[in-house]
Amino acid sequence: MAAFFGLFTNNLTNLLTMMGLLLFVVGLPKEFVMGQVVPAFGLAVMCASIFYAWFAYKLKKETGRDDVTALPSGPSAPSIFTVTFLVIMPVYHSTQDAAFAIQIALVWCFVEAMILLVGSFFGDTIRRIVPRTVLLSCLAGLGLTLLALNPMLQAFSTPVVSFVVLGIIFINWFGKKNRCFLKFPLACY
Repeated sequence: MAAFFGLFTNNLTNLLTMMGLLLFVVGLPKEFVMGQVVPAFGLAVMCASIFYAWFAYKLKKETGRDDVTALPSGPSAPSIFTVTFLVIMPVYHSTQDAAFAIQIALVWCFVEAMILLVGSFFGDTIRRIVPRTVLLSCLAGLGLTLLALNPMLQAFSTPVVSFVVLGIIFINWFGKKNRCFLKFPLACY
């Protein structure tokens, strides 16, 4: 039950993020997003979940294990942002045709799925050959971008406040004997 509600909230969050991006950033018509994109999203997640649940049931029957679960399905947040900003937005702003922009995005997703399908046959070989740090570098870059870039941009929006505080923090971190605020715990920084 915990996994179900975790997946449900993840997919709901991704759906709301996608709707917000399509409506307020890209500017697609509300009727199109609510009438075609959102129902298609729900149908795709439902079909994939049923498909994976069937695979899990089949594996449970073959192995006799009770600890088998279905693979969670649904779109990932990075793919939502990638497809929205690199495919849908440029196509929609150049053509003003929402249906065409979504069709191009679906072609992009199909090509991406084919790459993943072909790559799945070589996944174990790639995992053995390529060092783990290289495999995780994309995830680390995305994490640094999402976790560090937003606060940095916020710091530049109010430089007087942010850089004075940053200076005080650096003085306290790097000052050996002459710390300014000895009584403040480091958790405040």
